[in-house]
Amino acid sequence: MFTHLAQFPYLVLLVVFGLSVLFMAFSMVPDRTRQQAEEALGLQGVDSGRVSFIITSFRPLFSLFLPLVRHLGFKAYREKVDRRFVTAGMTGGLSTDEFIAYKITMAIVFWSLFAGLFIRVIIGWQPPIILDPAILALGFFFPDAWLNGEVRKRQDSIRRSMPYVMDLLTLSVEAGLDFVAGLHKVCEKARQGPLIEELAFFLHEIQIGASRQQALRNLSFRCDMPEISSFSALLIQADILGASVGPVLRAQSDLIRTKRFQAAERKGALASQKLLFPLILCVMPAVFVVVFGPFLLNFVFGGGVVGG
Repeated sequence: MFTHLAQFPYLVLLVVFGLSVLFMAFSMVPDRTRQQAEEALGLQGVDSGRVSFIITSFRPLFSLFLPLVRHLGFKAYREKVDRRFVTAGMTGGLSTDEFIAYKITMAIVFWSLFAGLFIRVIIGWQPPIILDPAILALGFFFPDAWLNGEVRKRQDSIRRSMPYVMDLLTLSVEAGLDFVAGLHKVCEKARQGPLIEELAFFLHEIQIGASRQQALRNLSFRCDMPEISSFSALLIQADILGASVGPVLRAQSDLIRTKRFQAAERKGALASQKLLFPLILCVMPAVFVVVFGPFLLNFVFGGGVVGG
């Protein structure tokens, strides 16, 4: 009986990966009905449908948990996940229910891989029972770490491209174009990236009837960055007061470039501090061994006379 129980995680692993391979084959067949519906309705987000290959592969598998997930609460957590999807530019790629179902699937996969296959089958070690909940928790929170990483990656890309885009926008406005026409010109000429996608979506909102102030607030909400929030607030204030946009954009561009330079200096200072720990733990012991090792060996095995 205990032998069968020890093989249970391995059997679960085989079933999980067998189903994942089967459903992955079905997922490669394009769903034309869904694509046509999405094209007809339009998805309220930037770069919709962009998800990782792992999520695409496991989508038919974690879809089995959707009936269970839909009855769960967690309203605050669902709102947080929706906000992170918008900031990461993946509004149409994965719903909140699918994300929670994906977390449950990852918990089962992590437990089957590490607790079942690697530890119990390959190594042959029977771990304490507390290790199983720890591995389940690791797999359950792994998608959250992945989503936060995608958000940070996209925000860093926006932050790097902001000074260049702001300079182009400033030149366009100072050349005689209004703000919206200048944004059109920037979106046409600048290199494509997350910031250009957000600005293009901003123009799309204005074209379908949103006011400039509301579109700027939506832009700040989607990006969730201090730089974009400051940029949107200054433009809203200039729009309310009727001030010229050119000087505002020039000042904002200089401010963003200064903040980037200061952030680079802070990271450089932190890098020198972070190098201190591996230097003390790894490099210094090796130096002491090389320098003082011969003297110590000579003192121990050479009769206690250094250099003798």
